[in-house]
Amino acid sequence: MSFNRSISAVVFFFFVGFLLACQQKSATPTEPSGLSGQELAQTYCKTCHAFPAPDLLEKRIWKQKVLPQMALRMGFSADSLSPFRQMSNPDEIQRVLASGTFLNTPMLHPDDWEKISDYYLKNAPDKPLPQAPKPPVSYDLPLFRVRKPAQAVDNLVTFLKYEPVSRRIAAGSRRGQLFFLNNELQKVDSVVTFSAPSSLRTRKDGSLDVLTMGTMDPNDLANGELLHIDRNPATKKIERSALLKRLQRPVEATYADLNGDGKEDILVCQFGFYAGQLTWFENAGSTYIEHILEPVPGAIHTVVTDMNGDGRVDIVVLLSQSDEQVAIFNNEAGGRFWKKTVLRFPPVFGSSYLDVVDFDKDGDMDLLYTNGDNADYSNSLKKYHGIRLFRNDGNFRFRQQWFYPMHGATKALARDFDGDGDLDVAGIAFYPDFSSKRAENFVYLENRGNNRFRPKSFPEADLGAWLTMDAADVDQDGDEDILLGSFVFRVTPTPKELIERWRKSKAGIILLENRTKTAKP
Repeated sequence: MSFNRSISAVVFFFFVGFLLACQQKSATPTEPSGLSGQELAQTYCKTCHAFPAPDLLEKRIWKQKVLPQMALRMGFSADSLSPFRQMSNPDEIQRVLASGTFLNTPMLHPDDWEKISDYYLKNAPDKPLPQAPKPPVSYDLPLFRVRKPAQAVDNLVTFLKYEPVSRRIAAGSRRGQLFFLNNELQKVDSVVTFSAPSSLRTRKDGSLDVLTMGTMDPNDLANGELLHIDRNPATKKIERSALLKRLQRPVEATYADLNGDGKEDILVCQFGFYAGQLTWFENAGSTYIEHILEPVPGAIHTVVTDMNGDGRVDIVVLLSQSDEQVAIFNNEAGGRFWKKTVLRFPPVFGSSYLDVVDFDKDGDMDLLYTNGDNADYSNSLKKYHGIRLFRNDGNFRFRQQWFYPMHGATKALARDFDGDGDLDVAGIAFYPDFSSKRAENFVYLENRGNNRFRPKSFPEADLGAWLTMDAADVDQDGDEDILLGSFVFRVTPTPKELIERWRKSKAGIILLENRTKTAKP
């Protein structure tokens, strides 16, 4: 056994060395540029993403976490930080190498890199900058009744959605299971998926299309799948077939006729880690043909809608991970799309969700955006985390109209929850400020008009670590309820007593039952 391991190790390191040697080499400048650290940062950092100002992170994070990673990407090798030390799969290594994430020779002179590092370390704050002031949260939410399941529900929820076809609540677990609850929060069915589900569609015949991530933790393996699951009514046997295979850590599937041929195609966000892609799979009858829209990691959410009123569905995508942006792929018919980036953010922003909705009711779609991903290399409190509304001027130009600071904001949904004719906002935060007296991990923002919102929450909000959320008329009474899903697995500092409370709680899922309709005479 040990002999086999030794042989595998030799083959593995030979393979990595061979691939690195075969990469195209770029010439390293032999002389310093003579530019200042700020000029160099503006020049080099903006080639891959929006410019990150030094005050976005405190000095310690820049020095210990972010700058070393920046150095790797700019071609300065460091064996102790090499991402390949954590990989043993040749396909995964090849995928990362082919992505061009890590250069094999420095792209600038070492003296210039030193200037860039000094620029960030000299201008970064010693402590995180405080968020802007905002109204205090009221922990009184009479609009909703808090309902918890009578039975314990798995608190590793990776996916949560109300399915209108089956009128059931569907939830996926990190343990590789999909389970269903009725509107009384009673478990009525479950299906083993073998890896964490990230997206679900119930067909009219009751069969399921389930997207599974493969390996959920950060990786570049191509072991995700889109499964079709059907339960044979005669034998009760569950039948599985793979519609799509070898997906790179897929997090969402969207179904639409993208090329106008009358057949339903599939759009997949393959988030990946160092490598990934946004792809659409053309329905060719007995098979699917893959088309790459964007060959980068971090595609996290898409909305398919007609953004310009030409009768063809366009694709709005939120890209996170490195080059964080909102892009619109305009449908040119026949399977052709052209990309327009409408919003771009620095790579530490932590883009997490996008709701596309006509917020101001002027006939065009606006963007409700959240940023608060706070894992990876820059875990700290960030003043710029929160919920933002970008208004569409009708010409694909979006301007920020409103900002609600919220540490670790993960998702926000705009709905008319109180039935008064305007849109309110429900938001969750998976990485809230745990140092505060009461961590703000859920907020209901009641629209008061003129970009004024009243923040509210409910006393039991600390029963879960809310990673997932959906809004739907779960109890079928004519108003929008809110579903919250808890994921207690933590990779960032969290108070032990809070983790223990989450684990003991049965609140893997909570339903905030809207009482707008029932309260009216």
